[in-house]
Amino acid sequence: MKKKIMFIKPALETTAVWDPIRTCSYLGMWFLASHLKEKGHDVRYLDEVVRNNGLNKRQLFRRILEGDKITEIPLDISFEEYHARKMDDYHKMTPKEFVEKYTAFRDGKVTRDMVRTGNSIEDTLSEIEKYQPEFVGIPIIASANHIPSLKLIQAIKERFPRVKIMIGGQHVTAFYNEFAKNPNVDYIFTGDAITNIEDVIEGKRTERVIHGGFQTMDNFPLLDPSIIEENDYPREPTYTYTTQGRKSADYMFSKGCFRKCEFCVAGSQKGNHVTAIDYNKVDEQLRIFKEYGIEEIIVQDDAFLWDRNHVREHLPKILGLMKKYGFYWQNNGGVEFEAIDDFVTEQLIKYNQEGEGRCTSLYVPFNPRAWNKGKSAAGTMSQRYHYNFENLKRLREEAGIYVFSSQIIGTPEDTVEIMESDIELHKKIISEGYLDADLTLTATLLPGTRWYDNNKQNLVNPNDWAGYSLFVSHYGTENIPNPKVMEYFMVKRVKELDKYQRTYNWGTAFPSEKKG
Repeated sequence: MKKKIMFIKPALETTAVWDPIRTCSYLGMWFLASHLKEKGHDVRYLDEVVRNNGLNKRQLFRRILEGDKITEIPLDISFEEYHARKMDDYHKMTPKEFVEKYTAFRDGKVTRDMVRTGNSIEDTLSEIEKYQPEFVGIPIIASANHIPSLKLIQAIKERFPRVKIMIGGQHVTAFYNEFAKNPNVDYIFTGDAITNIEDVIEGKRTERVIHGGFQTMDNFPLLDPSIIEENDYPREPTYTYTTQGRKSADYMFSKGCFRKCEFCVAGSQKGNHVTAIDYNKVDEQLRIFKEYGIEEIIVQDDAFLWDRNHVREHLPKILGLMKKYGFYWQNNGGVEFEAIDDFVTEQLIKYNQEGEGRCTSLYVPFNPRAWNKGKSAAGTMSQRYHYNFENLKRLREEAGIYVFSSQIIGTPEDTVEIMESDIELHKKIISEGYLDADLTLTATLLPGTRWYDNNKQNLVNPNDWAGYSLFVSHYGTENIPNPKVMEYFMVKRVKELDKYQRTYNWGTAFPSEKKG
């Protein structure tokens, strides 16, 4: 029997000081909606951050946490005014002065200036009223958006008690037992829901918690672009390198990762491995994207280059299919530095020298590995894979690709000395032409990772959900117990590197003004 299902990405509540605003679609939600539509159900997908001019609907408030108590107070200032004032302080103040003014950690409390971006809950409820869905699916893929998600869930259940509410995502998977205590939630999906959501919709499965585990790409459908059209995603996304106004879409050619990084949810998931989409299916998906006017692919794979045993077969096929349709593309999910060998470099240069379409940007993060714990990730990788640095320079100079990296500061093993020396190392890497930019991320204890399991006792306040962000400090370490030190190095590192690099809003809350 045909059912009506509405998927909703809630408005964002992020720190006004440290977080950039990101306009990415939720690929998991899009896959689920496409799957259910393919099965004959009536489906709607709302991205409340961007739909109906949501990006221009911003409200500032202060969130104060003291133990389990959370207090929120409206701020009588616009986001634009706040941001301008923050940037003026950032340029005029020393890192120490800036942190003293903007730190979240005062008097035993966590106090954050927050910005809510997107449509109001009342606006969302109005859309539910018009559509009259039987099921509403809300993905909580980021712990940082825990509070606004719960607010929306409660509001929906109070207004529409007969609507069945389904939740899932990274955060839900990590804390499904806690969500099981929430009377407003009807179905809780852990892991991948793609193989069992239809059974729940059709009443074939009635248990409250459904464990999906890790599912391979052959279980995922073709993405239907018509499902997300009403959200009117901006032609210039705020979570990518510039698309020059080209219509873009997120996509994954593979799922999973062959590494077991302690900071990563994918690497910590039981059963996780790399699984790729059938090439004929990729061909069909790219054809559909082209028909809908999509010109640029934002690649979100955790393992785009797979591993050395597969990359020589996999990469030419993927690049060949994108070239067939003349796609521009950029990698936003991360290409591992160890994989940028001569073969990969030549393939990417060739893509940019022939026919229609170009690779515009590559994200090549210097991530910590098991073999360089307690050491500089960039420093150790530059020694072990020195020749790959020359290939980064070739990608910039011969292919015209914007190549950027990132460094996670404040890892559990970090020291002040490592973070100080890394600033100088990264300045050298950029100034000598190996990278266009190097973003600064803070070590975040994401639930579901080994970092979280081994270090959660060091969280300043576990209810500081906004702190579970790639850009926000929220814990101290054995070597650096004061989290204000992490905030200091965030500001110092960005200010120092911005003398050499050009960054954009998507990678930092402090975009540089330097022109390259």
